[in-house]
Amino acid sequence: MPPISLGVDLGGTKLLVLAETPAGERTWKFPTGPGFTPDHLMAHLAEVFAELAPAEAVYGLAVPGLVAADGTIGPCDVLPLFDGWRPSAAAVLNDGQAALTAYAANAAPDATVAIVGSGTAIAAAIQVAGRRLPATELGYVPYGPQGTLDDAASGVALLARLNLSAPELAERLSRHDPAAVSAVRAAGDAFGAGLATLINLVRPERIGLYGGTLSYRGYLTAALSAVDRRALPALRSACRVELAPQPELIVARGALLAGRHA
Repeated sequence: MPPISLGVDLGGTKLLVLAETPAGERTWKFPTGPGFTPDHLMAHLAEVFAELAPAEAVYGLAVPGLVAADGTIGPCDVLPLFDGWRPSAAAVLNDGQAALTAYAANAAPDATVAIVGSGTAIAAAIQVAGRRLPATELGYVPYGPQGTLDDAASGVALLARLNLSAPELAERLSRHDPAAVSAVRAAGDAFGAGLATLINLVRPERIGLYGGTLSYRGYLTAALSAVDRRALPALRSACRVELAPQPELIVARGALLAGRHA
């Protein structure tokens, strides 16, 4: 029997495990946070392995930070206790790179594509003329007088500005609360500025989007409006900006593919 393949999406607020089994795909979710440790991760993976009881399993791990050539996790703002840890996964890669692995799987070999996520922070990965660029930190791009794109557009920054939880923000948006609506539109506009920057610099044929912040009412609409205003029209018209297929699974799916082919 071939080994079971798993993709592990380690994020700042949740851990998502995707398993490809003979009976089909299965997923598990666990909460994370700044105090989440490598021991916590391995304990949750042990739970998954115990439930599946595979004769053999291989997994790829996607993390919200930079990864050295030997698989050591570098600076990871949202999960600081992973800095310097070297996991035993078959493949360890940046979460944006994992998402790009899945998103570009069906693209032409010489395609120029990008994928951008908005969740705990802003993630991005780029392929130019078929060549994968090193992991980027789009969230650190300066935005505003003193801040960054992470500060202006990420979900964590948005919730912090409003002093709300994600469910509370969703509820206020459903009531068209003016302060919530305005804050989400401003964050979406900043995210769109980041997308326009990619279009103007890299000239991708398409950009895939993923991440929980996109689910807030008005965020994506504001982002797309900002792209239309801020990207050079000729380059904007040549680039399709779209939600990635199964955006909630795309990072885990890319990690799974990377682990399988490591």
